[in-house]
Amino acid sequence: MSQVFFKFNDFNWDGITKIDYKPSGEDGPVTFNETSRQNLVEHEANTDFHLRYFECAKDGFSTLEKHEHVHVVVIARGVGKIIVNDEIFDAKPMDLIVVPPNAWHQLINTSDEPFGFFCTVDAKRDKFTLLTKEEIETLKTNPEIAKFIKVPDKYFG
Repeated sequence: MSQVFFKFNDFNWDGITKIDYKPSGEDGPVTFNETSRQNLVEHEANTDFHLRYFECAKDGFSTLEKHEHVHVVVIARGVGKIIVNDEIFDAKPMDLIVVPPNAWHQLINTSDEPFGFFCTVDAKRDKFTLLTKEEIETLKTNPEIAKFIKVPDKYFG
C-alpha cells in the first residue's frame, strides 16, 4: 500500500472511489436502493480487517441479508433504522451496533438527508446470504418490522 493518508472531503476521501453498494447485473437480483460504498481499508493495507463507508441517500437502504461474520457499524451522519433479527433500532451519529453472526439485518435511511455509516469486517469472511421468501414472511409477521423492512421487487432476481 503506497498511499497512507486520504484527505477527508464531505464524506468522501481523496483517492478512494465511490461505487455502488453491491454489484447487480441487469437480470440478477436488486437488493438495495440508493446506497454507495467506499472501501477505505482493503487487502492492500495488509490488515486482518476491512473498513468501508456506506451511505444511503434519501429512500436508500442496504440489503436485507445475513452472514456468518460479525460486523461493527458506527453511524457517521444522518438518521435511520437498523433492523437486527426481530429488533429495530433508531440510529443517529456515533451510535454503535455489533451485528452478530447469522443475524438478519438491514440499514434504512428514514430522512431526506444522507445516512452514512462505517462498517468494519474481517478481511477473510463469508459471502452474504439473501433471506428466503419464507424467512421474509416470518419477519413480516412482526408488524413493527413489516413497516420498515425493504424488499425490492427484484430481490429474488
